[in-house]
Amino acid sequence: MFGQDLTDSITDSSLQVRYPSEPREEGGRYREQEEFEMRYEVGRIVVLLCLMGTFAIPVLGNPPGMKVWVVGDSLRINPIDNRAYEENPILFPDSISGQYQESNLVWQASRKLISLRAARNEIIAFQIVVERLGEGSLKNVNVELNDFEGSEGNRISKKNLDLYREWYVKLRKRSAQDYSLGTGWYPDALLPCLRWTGNLYPHNLVHPFEIPDPLNNIGTSQRSQTLWVDLYVPRNRKAAPPGTYESTITISSDAGSTELTVRLKVWDFELPEKNHLSGNIHTNTEINTFSEELELKYYQMIRRHRLAMGVLGYAPKIEISGTDVKFDWAKYDARLSKYLDGSAFTAEYGYEGPGYGVPIELLILPFDYQPMNLYKTSRGIQLAGKEFKFHRAWPVPLPRNGITKEYTDIFSNAFKGFQQHFDEHPSWNATRLIVFFLSLDEAYDKDSYEKMLFYAKLLKESGADRLEFRIDGWYPKDAMLQLSQYVDIAILGGGVDTESISALRGRGVEDWFYTGVGNLDADPLGARGLSWYCWKYGISSWTLWELDFNSLRAWLFPETYVTRDGRVNNGHGMLVYRGETMGLSEPAASIRLKILRRGAQDFEYFRLISQKDGGTGIADEVVDSIITVPPGQPGAWGTWKRNPEEWEKGRIKLGDLLEKR
Repeated sequence: MFGQDLTDSITDSSLQVRYPSEPREEGGRYREQEEFEMRYEVGRIVVLLCLMGTFAIPVLGNPPGMKVWVVGDSLRINPIDNRAYEENPILFPDSISGQYQESNLVWQASRKLISLRAARNEIIAFQIVVERLGEGSLKNVNVELNDFEGSEGNRISKKNLDLYREWYVKLRKRSAQDYSLGTGWYPDALLPCLRWTGNLYPHNLVHPFEIPDPLNNIGTSQRSQTLWVDLYVPRNRKAAPPGTYESTITISSDAGSTELTVRLKVWDFELPEKNHLSGNIHTNTEINTFSEELELKYYQMIRRHRLAMGVLGYAPKIEISGTDVKFDWAKYDARLSKYLDGSAFTAEYGYEGPGYGVPIELLILPFDYQPMNLYKTSRGIQLAGKEFKFHRAWPVPLPRNGITKEYTDIFSNAFKGFQQHFDEHPSWNATRLIVFFLSLDEAYDKDSYEKMLFYAKLLKESGADRLEFRIDGWYPKDAMLQLSQYVDIAILGGGVDTESISALRGRGVEDWFYTGVGNLDADPLGARGLSWYCWKYGISSWTLWELDFNSLRAWLFPETYVTRDGRVNNGHGMLVYRGETMGLSEPAASIRLKILRRGAQDFEYFRLISQKDGGTGIADEVVDSIITVPPGQPGAWGTWKRNPEEWEKGRIKLGDLLEKR
């Protein structure tokens, strides 16, 4: 795992990495043999970390020169050739091109100037690329951040800055999708440089660092290392008055140092605390089994990225006698109350950022009629996997002889029990209570339709109006018409069928959009575009599948989901890395999660401008100039402008207009 100069002297053939080649017979997981090899590789990290604390790493040559440049948040720089993976004119003729290392929307190399624009309560991001120019290694590379100072003595503290070192994962196969940006070393995981928790975290190897990096083990071909910077502009106008601020960033190494100027324009408006789109990630990350301290870090990370989670697995303790359902809410409330009243996102729990004090957007309730999805398992679509690890029928299993009146009454009383309990806590009213049967997820047979209809109708007839029934999938027209009488939310995969969606809306069904844009070798603008699509087509929200599928091993093996026939999906179902692998006591965000945040913030710009006279037309014009064809049409997933600077120009246009209005 480490630099070749050190590992060559200690490597044994038994420790050589043999990368996965055959999928396991189970939804995207590898054979036990490859999992065994992965443990060897992680063990090798631990051994070498210990050695590094004792022995010096040999110098590869005289200290070389250093070049520093900056790009925005929607490019990923190849550490071998120092070009953006998104610079692909053969695949996308309108992708970014030219000398963007010298000049782009946020960077002027001739002046060493970084230019940023942001609203209050917004997180703006950019990337610093440190490039070695000689043949030798570049050692002791350090980045120093400073406060922002305004012309009238105003100051934005550097405590609002976060610095991360980008971790590279090696893609060996292209993802099985419409297109791929190719194989190679992709930056994705973000290692914290300034603030972290975890006694085993090798922070002395993360920052300062060297190129080539012995921890990431790209080898002597590594020419650059990219760092990610987040800047949060405080929500309070007194803390961040409108105007122009300046700061400096110093990058030093054994080859010398350079100083960059950062110029920030703070617009005189703020993004709201509440998210009005609430793009969400459906997950069974076992968050409900984590320690409460670790669980809190996941929730706060997702909130800081203006996203929501639909977490499976939370259930109160119950006792059933006849048709009576007796609830024991003690542990359930103790675990969830701080998320339901929003206190988890306040200074009381160490939080600062967007969505301060706002309760979680949604809560998945534990209802289901059986612990497996028979439609999928009987067809080999999905075998027993992660999502069903802790899943079960709740409140009671379906009787062997089918539905009975007693069974129906138990379900109805359980629905009412949730309604009554949440009514007793007015501070929890902001959270939507979702009834979703995982066992009926995307189940396209008559028996499944009938069960969806039965349980959705039962919920409506119970009178538990706070609870909302959700289905996932596009079902035949007749089935959808029947379901729409009782269903509250329909998460629709595939293309945008505006006629069918309009029919559902006319029946009071809220449509969400279900898709997947998380593959590492896909255009990251697809992640930003989800929120733009929702605005363009009036869709209430978007949903992605899974938060950290196979993420413990993803630091080394990005092939997180492999189908039974061997098709690879790099990074699919994984937007957050498990920190344990790197000695962290917290999750590590991916670049793709950051770009989802960018889209969520963009949506708030659209909404704010739409509240001004003539503003809806302005928002539509900006979105229509970028998004041209709905997802699901022929060609690569959707069609949008491939140069991220065009998207940023749209945001800047809206920001300037909002300040003037």
